[in-house]
Amino acid sequence: MPYCPKCGVEIDYKIKSCPLCTFPIPKIDEDTSPIATENKFPQPENIYYEELLKMKNQAFFAISILIFSAVMVLMTIGSIFRVSQLAVTYSIISVISAWFYIFLFFGYIRSKYHSILALGFITICLTYGLDNVDHELNWFYTYALPIIILAVLILFLLLYLYNRSKLKNQFVFIPAHLCIGISLFSAALECILDFQANRAIQLSWSLIVFIVLMSIALILIGLYYKLPDRMKEKIKRTLHI
Repeated sequence: MPYCPKCGVEIDYKIKSCPLCTFPIPKIDEDTSPIATENKFPQPENIYYEELLKMKNQAFFAISILIFSAVMVLMTIGSIFRVSQLAVTYSIISVISAWFYIFLFFGYIRSKYHSILALGFITICLTYGLDNVDHELNWFYTYALPIIILAVLILFLLLYLYNRSKLKNQFVFIPAHLCIGISLFSAALECILDFQANRAIQLSWSLIVFIVLMSIALILIGLYYKLPDRMKEKIKRTLHI
């Protein structure tokens, strides 16, 4: 994508003046050769990638040492002092799970879809371990597992919608997609809770959330596609988007 030579804002190819600072965009001769097309607007590159990666690895290594030390301290406390073994086990499981969450947060898994799957798998292991501390599964299969699977599916949907609209106006589509995801999650969540508690599904609060958020999402998307181009440009200049 081209950029304004004065303020640096990203613009479309056919824009004659910058929508932010109104600076005239110089006309570039069209060249259909692959080399000229490729080099006309070069992609920005992070020249500090190696340095940032080194700093990230050092930070993760330091956090790993702290987490390993915390686990050793908890195990020592559980073996020496007269404390509740359940509390110690809960703490150890949570600390170890936190290490895996931090691993995902640092972005060592490049694919976003794989990161979502890993996030769901770690959460499943965490909830299973917490529920199985007393060697009895009380709420894992009935509540935790369906809710985690639901959350993973909603995240997959949101990521798919983001990839489909990332070249469009993010100030419109991101809030709209979030409204869609939250409305679907709330409705499915109440279905799971009602079914497990009463063996019947009666939507109440989630129906209100669904109607309100879906209406907001449809209004945002509808306004984006139905607004005249002149009004769109005016909104972009006003909001600097």
